[in-house]
Amino acid sequence: MAIFLRAAIFAIAAGMLAAGSQADAAKLRSVRVTETPNLPVIQPGWAIPAEPNQQFYLQRSSNANTVVYTARFDENGNLHAKKPIQVYWRRYNTTGERKALKPIEQRFAYGVNVKPRQVSGEFSVTLKPLPEMQMILRQTGPGRAELIATVGGRDVQARYAYVSVDETGLIPRVTGLSVHGIDMDTGKAVSEYFTITGGIIRQ
Repeated sequence: MAIFLRAAIFAIAAGMLAAGSQADAAKLRSVRVTETPNLPVIQPGWAIPAEPNQQFYLQRSSNANTVVYTARFDENGNLHAKKPIQVYWRRYNTTGERKALKPIEQRFAYGVNVKPRQVSGEFSVTLKPLPEMQMILRQTGPGRAELIATVGGRDVQARYAYVSVDETGLIPRVTGLSVHGIDMDTGKAVSEYFTITGGIIRQ
């Protein structure tokens, strides 16, 4: 009932990487896991999305623009049978407007594939760049759902990810990524931090 974390991180990072061959793929290494009373705020000056039915969001160090993942429900309050997750930008770097993903972003970077599981009210969710990675979106009540992940070896309710980008060279590179969630047993925030080598950003 959880994300296979390394695959999930690779999917998030690789979605922004130009990987012309397997040799170009990003390499990730877990460097630390932390537990804190509250979710860490990596960019205190940036807006944090609080969308209706929000499940997860993704920030990048390059700017405040944020990718938001929300649950969709039908008129009866059940997760939508065909499209239970919606993904879009919040353009906080300008006016904060909501904006649809570009087709290439849907296909390679931030889009998702979804299929129902045998358990009613549960869906397997995979990121487009890595179909073998699975997330579980689970209905918890009418008009309510949760996204389950594994962070630092613990089951958590996924909250957000942050990608660090080095833009000092001619070609920007992803150098690190952290994933953050709330431990389902303790209620504390758990974060796992990774370094990334290899690959270049596809903008």
